[in-house]
This record gives sequence, C-alpha cells and structure tokens, in this order.
Amino acid sequence: MKDTIITLYVDTTKIIQYSNKEKDKVLECVLICDNHDDVPGREDFTSYTKSNSKLSWVGAAMYIMTSKEDFVIIKDIKSKKGSKSFIKIYNRKNGAGSTHIDGHVGKIKDSSPPEEYKIKFMVNSGGVEKKYTIDPKIKIF
Repeated sequence: MKDTIITLYVDTTKIIQYSNKEKDKVLECVLICDNHDDVPGREDFTSYTKSNSKLSWVGAAMYIMTSKEDFVIIKDIKSKKGSKSFIKIYNRKNGAGSTHIDGHVGKIKDSSPPEEYKIKFMVNSGGVEKKYTIDPKIKIF
C-alpha cells in the first residue's frame, strides 16, 4: 500500500493523571505505528511513508475494551519546518472533520532525513479532557 495511516495509541486512563509538561510520563503512555509493517512502539516514534503519497493520522484508546467511553482526537499536526516541509496538511473543513487529520507527502527522495513534526491531541478519560503534544518523525522509504 502506498498511502500511510499513522495511529496514535494512548493509554487514556494512565495519561490523564499527567500534564503536558511531564513529557517523560506522557511519552510512556503513547505508542505510534503505521500500516507499513510498523508495530506499535516507543523507540523513536518514526513513521515511514512513500514519496508522493497520502497520509492520515488517527487517535485511538489503547485499551478500548477496559475504557470503552475513552477517546483520543488528533487536534493538529504541524511540521517543524513550516512551509519548507515535505508534509502538507489538508484543511480540516475540506476533509476529515474532527475524527482524523489528512495530508500528503510530495515527491521526495528516499534518502531525505526524517522530518520532525508536532501532534497535538486531546484525551477524554472518564469524562476528563486534557491536551497533549508529542514530536514524532516521518521518514520516506
């Protein structure tokens, strides 16, 4: 598959006790994986995609069977390179609405270094909502 779905799994019941300032604790509560044989992991939060392909980011409660009413919403994606980024994010009003965020990667050489970006997400656990930010990467393969 050429296009990439990046899933942010969050331990909603654990993360809700921390603030966004407690980065080490927050990072212990999240996993990122994609649909290119990338198993969920914490090691470097790098997702892989192909040049000239579509991207989608979606949030998910890690333990949905024990926290059935909890949810995770991706609120914003921003590249650290701004307008020079190979990651282009679509306007939500013209796309996914509030369930996920879509974008694409332009035509890029696979030797390009990984690009850092920010994911802002909101967690609802037991009716309590908090916002968090993490800084993963995307690499062209």
